[in-house]
Amino acid sequence: MTAFLAALGGKLADKWVSLLVLPGFLFTTLVVVAHQLGHTHALDTGRLVRRLDTLAAEPAARTPGTVALVLALVLAASAGAGLLAAALAAWVERWWLGDWPFATRLGERLSRRRRAKWERADRLCAQERQRLVETAEVAEARTRDTAAALGPGPGAVSDVPGRSAESASADLLPLTRLYEARNRIALTRPAHPTWMADRMSAAEFRLRAAYAVDLPTAWPRLWLLLPDAARDDLRSARTELTTAARRAAWGVLCLALAVWWWPAAAVALVAMGSGRRSGRQSVDAFAALVESCMDVYGRDLARALGLSDEAEFSRATGVRITRITRKGE
Repeated sequence: MTAFLAALGGKLADKWVSLLVLPGFLFTTLVVVAHQLGHTHALDTGRLVRRLDTLAAEPAARTPGTVALVLALVLAASAGAGLLAAALAAWVERWWLGDWPFATRLGERLSRRRRAKWERADRLCAQERQRLVETAEVAEARTRDTAAALGPGPGAVSDVPGRSAESASADLLPLTRLYEARNRIALTRPAHPTWMADRMSAAEFRLRAAYAVDLPTAWPRLWLLLPDAARDDLRSARTELTTAARRAAWGVLCLALAVWWWPAAAVALVAMGSGRRSGRQSVDAFAALVESCMDVYGRDLARALGLSDEAEFSRATGVRITRITRKGE
């Protein structure tokens, strides 16, 4: 037990250092640099070196007590900055996932804007689909007319010129690109102010459309049946989202620091940009995993609830699952 607790303590200490203290130390260093240089001497490294040499030359700086106090203050400041970033990361996640309790009107305005943009893209897809249908109908009519002109005979049908697979694929390419452009906005009709929020809600919408399953109530039951490998993949995607939000939170703190030292703005933009990109990838992976779990293990859920031994997970089964998980609501 002692060895186990020691190992656990070591792991927690390593995690604490990697998540809080080390990034906090880097941020504390930026704060010191910003205080020493400011906007006027933002890139004057010589000035910074001279300031540090002056501080190091002080007699009090060489005493053990002063060194210990400075280390303690640096450690405390680093840990405090890390805790602040962790708290801010929770708000970054809420912002990414469309939970804007203090900006309801802004959220509604952005949702309407995203929805209008998606609907325009969807109309272009519908128009292109209609054009393909009409083109196919015209081609089919020409084929019938040509076959009728050739008259009956064993080789009449084979003599009618057909369309190659390459030609058909080329005709579908514009529609494929239009679908890709629409899906970059959202996989389903947007209902939230951010892409990440709509990507998460798209998983729920698509599963309800495919299986008539209410994901929020069915998911806790499905989680109990998932194998360790599937759970590990889901946890990994969720952890990556938290890490991305924390990186963006450090960017927000650096952006605040740019008020006193403008180079911090570059650090902030890089951190927030990379964090947002990683966050989108993590949300996309997590939502895809959730859908995949229902696709693959939905039958197991039905059997566990005593509903079906069928090989196919049908909408009828999904309706019965929803009736059970929602307790008749």
